[in-house]
Amino acid sequence: MARFFHTYLTEKEYRKRKDFSDKGKLAIWEWNEKTATRIEKLIIDMPMSMWSGAKGSMTRFEDGMFSLNVKVQDTEEKALLYRWTKEICQYRLHAYFERGTGK
Repeated sequence: MARFFHTYLTEKEYRKRKDFSDKGKLAIWEWNEKTATRIEKLIIDMPMSMWSGAKGSMTRFEDGMFSLNVKVQDTEEKALLYRWTKEICQYRLHAYFERGTGK
């Protein structure tokens, strides 16, 4: 998961500048084992712990596993839930990075 997020964050200059521009994060512009560990920690700290820690949250993050607290009836529902979750995550990421860019 860390590799995906690193690629996502660094493939566009405006994303890289927004989240990786402070002194402590400049060191994680390039991918390596140390970067992987730091990215994993960033993901756990935010947003996973925030989403799952909210009162009444329908998500859970335990032992490094993020999951939804919903009952899924069949494979069709599972596929739909996966698609919706992916779309929501993509929308939230897009909205976050577009803030303040003037786009």
